[in-house]
Amino acid sequence: MPRVKLTKSAIGAFPIPNKDIVHWDANCPGFGVKVTPTGRKVFVVLYRTAGAGSRLRKYTIGTYGRVTLNQARVTAQKVFAARLDGRDLAAEKKASRRRMVADRVDDLLEAFITQHVSQNRSAPEVSRMLRREIGSAWGNRSIHEITKRDVIDVVSAIEQRGAPVAANKALKAIKTFFRWCAGRAVLDRSPADGVPLPAKEIARDRVLDDDELVRIIAAARQIGGPYGGIVELLALTGQRREEVALCTWDEISTGTRMWKLPSARTKNAKAHEVYLSDQAIAVLGRADKTGKFVFSRSGTVPFQDFSLAKRELDQLSGVSGWRLHDLRRTCVSGMARLGIAPHVADKILNHQNGTISGVAAVYQRHDFLAERKTALEMWGAHVQRAIARAIGKNNHLLKVA
Repeated sequence: MPRVKLTKSAIGAFPIPNKDIVHWDANCPGFGVKVTPTGRKVFVVLYRTAGAGSRLRKYTIGTYGRVTLNQARVTAQKVFAARLDGRDLAAEKKASRRRMVADRVDDLLEAFITQHVSQNRSAPEVSRMLRREIGSAWGNRSIHEITKRDVIDVVSAIEQRGAPVAANKALKAIKTFFRWCAGRAVLDRSPADGVPLPAKEIARDRVLDDDELVRIIAAARQIGGPYGGIVELLALTGQRREEVALCTWDEISTGTRMWKLPSARTKNAKAHEVYLSDQAIAVLGRADKTGKFVFSRSGTVPFQDFSLAKRELDQLSGVSGWRLHDLRRTCVSGMARLGIAPHVADKILNHQNGTISGVAAVYQRHDFLAERKTALEMWGAHVQRAIARAIGKNNHLLKVA
């Protein structure tokens, strides 16, 4: 192989060969320019991984024209310096290219959905969102190509569609996905780090007063059927909407007056027991026992038409600006007014991190079942008294209650 003093004019004068030839730099052994039969000129570095007799490595710096001679010399010196530190930049570059091919976003996304998202109660909704927003935008790209700018673009596009809340949810899911990748050593760092939520989130604090609660329960009884029962049981037990809507008869024991939710049906994946007050038992007594599900039109499929039914409920009750989840907050706030201790209310709500936390939570395993029973009986009686007072005032809406 020829050795020459590499200069800009020397490189420009190299003839086009019949086969690849490398012109090595006389002043920097191991650094040279490869010229191909097509006239392409590429800067390369040749070095041994561990001294004389060890394996030879070739590191391709780049094409002359896109890389200047001075830039190539600097890179060559970095390669030689890395070798002295025991690093093999050629092997690292090859491994990086292999990762770029192997670590496709769509493959990792499906693994994330299977291993992580599928365990959550909201898995169908989150999975659809991830495939729609991330899979369609980045699916065929390597995850190592995704930058902070890419994350911001995806989230901004959702926000510009007039869905700031959806944009917030998408960003949270994206951050969880990248943290999952980092936890499995696919990424060193998440490109979503430091990306702020596009919309300011305001914690809901809507608590219905007794008059509003009574009007909602009365309207729910007017509607009747599975939806009416769901609304009233939500108000009396403080449980989550999906937990009530998907309730099955085999979870209910009228003898012990207990409703036992399996871990697969709770948000925190912990089995949960709910005491059924007289008022809750009355709601279940009005339900149709024709099938598996307590609140169902057919017995075989749980009630699902929440949006339409909620509009009717608002119209009948005259109460607006609230969500079904506010019944959960109303229930626990009402029990607090009745003197129920916060840790008992936390147990009723099946909160994973409640008022008992830290070291105390590690050792505190008491279920407070007796206290929970008393609390729900007191709350049910309070609701019943509120309804009776409203009927006594000749409220026309409550005459059907």
